[in-house]
Amino acid sequence: MISSFEKDKLTQGHYSQVGTVLQRRDSSGEGQSLLLFLRDMGPVWVSAPASKTKCRFGGATEPLVWAEFTLYQSPSRLYLQGAEIREDFISLRSSAEKLKTALRIYKRLTGVLLTGHESNNILTLLWSAMVLLKENCPVEIVEYRFTWRLLKEIGLAPSLGYCVKCGSKLECGAVWTKDGLVCPSCSGPAQEDICSEDLSNLRLAAMLSHDRFIGWSKGREKSSLFTVQLKKLLTFFNDID
Repeated sequence: MISSFEKDKLTQGHYSQVGTVLQRRDSSGEGQSLLLFLRDMGPVWVSAPASKTKCRFGGATEPLVWAEFTLYQSPSRLYLQGAEIREDFISLRSSAEKLKTALRIYKRLTGVLLTGHESNNILTLLWSAMVLLKENCPVEIVEYRFTWRLLKEIGLAPSLGYCVKCGSKLECGAVWTKDGLVCPSCSGPAQEDICSEDLSNLRLAAMLSHDRFIGWSKGREKSSLFTVQLKKLLTFFNDID
């Protein structure tokens, strides 16, 4: 669940902002409650009242859709008044693998974002991940990249370059611990979990710019490396209360 964040209400009036639908709750006869993730506003709950016009907002209230949303803050709540779709990422719905990955990414955000708290860097990160999926980059690498970068934004990402124990540069492979990666000297008799070549690929996947990542990732064969390392990364979300 998304944690609540205490802040003053928006001043009564009209607002317009670009973002995406994180969650949707339907209520028979009462319309919908939408969790929108908006630029400069962060995640906000918005009421979309029922209308006699079946498609009042078109497909803009579907999860994964990005739009410019027109809102009205009343004395009691925030209402959706209109929406202009900017990108529906409809092509992702034709691939079960891409769609499941996108939905996992959206769900992962709901556990770390604070409602009413501006998170523009994370919104940009989400947009980038969606575009990478649309560009047919390998889904396992995209999800790994997104997850490490999300952890970095919230201050929990394990270093991929330095030993968490002694601080030395990781050059000859590394071993996973609950605190992060350690160098062979600090790992004792344990065998390395990640060889130096794989560690280099993990760094590239996480740190290449958006445009360079597209070319690099498409030139790679599918590998279990990123699926295995993603499972390791997910344990770092356990530190969130």
